[in-house]
Amino acid sequence: MNSWIIYALLASLSWGSYIVIAKFAFAKGDLNPFVAALATGIGVLGFFGILYLTQMQNAPFTNLEGIGISIVAGAVWALGQVFAIMAIVNKAPVAKLVPLYNTNTLIAVLIGIILLKELPAGTEKIKVLIGAVLIVIGGIMVSA
Repeated sequence: MNSWIIYALLASLSWGSYIVIAKFAFAKGDLNPFVAALATGIGVLGFFGILYLTQMQNAPFTNLEGIGISIVAGAVWALGQVFAIMAIVNKAPVAKLVPLYNTNTLIAVLIGIILLKELPAGTEKIKVLIGAVLIVIGGIMVSA
């Protein structure tokens, strides 16, 4: 098994747990969604701060363009987190919310194909197309 698959599964476990933990935070009482988003950001910043400090010798600040693009990526991620938090505040059930927002897979695949020119080869094209169609169908089914 490729090591990236293990990392992908661990990412799935982490992100899948996040939304449930966030819902528990809102179940504890009257929590302002923007305070919750800020607290989430503090958790993210703290985690990455510790990670950076422990791995500093491998992470110099030399690629300013890459750092700038990473900041934009973080802002886009934060926007998605705010929308997920707002969905929870508006009483979205996790069992419907998560499959619906995970149609983001389709967005990432399309952007990867169009902008990054990562067009799958041969029979992989058919698998990607079928997978994309199933993602859309799944999103429609759980949101209805």
